[in-house]
Amino acid sequence: MNHVLIAHNSRLVNDSLRNALDRRPDVCVAGCAVTVEELNFLLPHADVALIGTELGQTNIFYLLRDIHLTHPQVKVIVVGVQNEPQTILRYIEAGAAGYILADESLDEMVQKVQATTEGRALVSPTIAALMIERAAYLAHHSTTNIFPALKQEKVNDLTSREREVLDLISEGYTNQAIADELVIECGTVKNHVHNILKKLDSDNRHEAVALYQATQHIPNALAYA
Repeated sequence: MNHVLIAHNSRLVNDSLRNALDRRPDVCVAGCAVTVEELNFLLPHADVALIGTELGQTNIFYLLRDIHLTHPQVKVIVVGVQNEPQTILRYIEAGAAGYILADESLDEMVQKVQATTEGRALVSPTIAALMIERAAYLAHHSTTNIFPALKQEKVNDLTSREREVLDLISEGYTNQAIADELVIECGTVKNHVHNILKKLDSDNRHEAVALYQATQHIPNALAYA
């Protein structure tokens, strides 16, 4: 029995998907969520999560990444996706196990849920080709285990001041030296460093600098941020 969680901004959509899945003898709907808080509460009880492209004000790519990190046993399928290959690839890079296009039928959705629970992914030839291209690029250029699109997404959240601090860290400046250079308090520098590590999901300053610098060399055709 596969336990499926449904998360979408619309309760109407949630109810429609639930009705479709309730007819399957091998599926048990673990619950429906319209907020991230409800989603997080239900995740431990699910094998598969059907999540809409929007859920509250949360960035869907960060949400996918967080689920992948905190609940790796849950396979996420993004629901209601537009047929835009680069965007679909971003979902997959962020941790999605599959996707359901906005114009696909409920029967096709059920087929994809079943395929996902069996460890298979139903993707178009275009998406498969893009995944192969991205894998080849990463094999030659990636310096960390975070995909280029997600790297860029994280770096885009940095403020101009945080970028200045990162530039100085990369040059070997200490916190006090950075404070002197930018004419701010050392405690303020420490706060900036803390925020940088949190935004870039890095364990230390050196890892943050490596991720930041890596995004400066990703070709535009591959970054698509």
